[in-house]
Amino acid sequence: MSWEVFAIGYAADPGRVSSRCFLDGFGGDAPMPGAYFAFLLRSGERLVMLDTGADAAVLARLNKPVRGGVAEALAALGLAPEAVTEVVQTHLHWDHAGNTGLFPRARFHLQRRELDYAAGPAMRHPLLRAGFEPGEVAAMVPLLHAGRLVLHDGDWAGPGGIEGFHLGGHTDGLQAVTVPTRRGRLCMAGDAVFRRENLERRVPFPALFHVGDALDAFETALRHAGDDPAAVIPGHDPRLLTEFPAAAPGTEGWITRLD
Repeated sequence: MSWEVFAIGYAADPGRVSSRCFLDGFGGDAPMPGAYFAFLLRSGERLVMLDTGADAAVLARLNKPVRGGVAEALAALGLAPEAVTEVVQTHLHWDHAGNTGLFPRARFHLQRRELDYAAGPAMRHPLLRAGFEPGEVAAMVPLLHAGRLVLHDGDWAGPGGIEGFHLGGHTDGLQAVTVPTRRGRLCMAGDAVFRRENLERRVPFPALFHVGDALDAFETALRHAGDDPAAVIPGHDPRLLTEFPAAAPGTEGWITRLD
């Protein structure tokens, strides 16, 4: 099975500078804008979301310029959220785990370590809990009790050849997936690779739980991508919106096809 892969750039991060993209402060105050993404995987009638984006109220509170939300992006592609049957949450930070209520028919996939981390004693540290919205972490509990949340321990097999695996580093339970596409297997690396320069320099994004795991995650992501850096899709690189074709007329700079 081959999947189409859509990058939904739902919001921008125009004020970011280079030193806030690399643990070693590389580049100082040189501009290095970021972007916020959710990803849609489609194969025939089967739809899988990779992360669910950010809640509109959170984006407004944080003053992040919005291009178009996840629901609007699906509508632009002629799709309904109710048609999504699987959601993979790479982790539970605010920009990845909002909008879970948009997908009432979906089964969610999360690493058990991420729920333990986001709802555990590590959150007593303000620096570690800064990336989480408590309501979004709490939203995992009703899904679990409804039988709609699958907690994985490491590697797991998804539909149609999708494969999930644990990375850690950025958060304790960060995971990624690989997806078979017409241009080969892509590794959707999420926040393990903030921008492609992080992979090139082997220097992680500075928001971290464990530096060693973050460094190891570069090697793991590359291995899952067949050692092809071009097959590693970064989680926040705005060039995904300029270097790939628009998914449909009217979606330029908002939704692109990565496969």
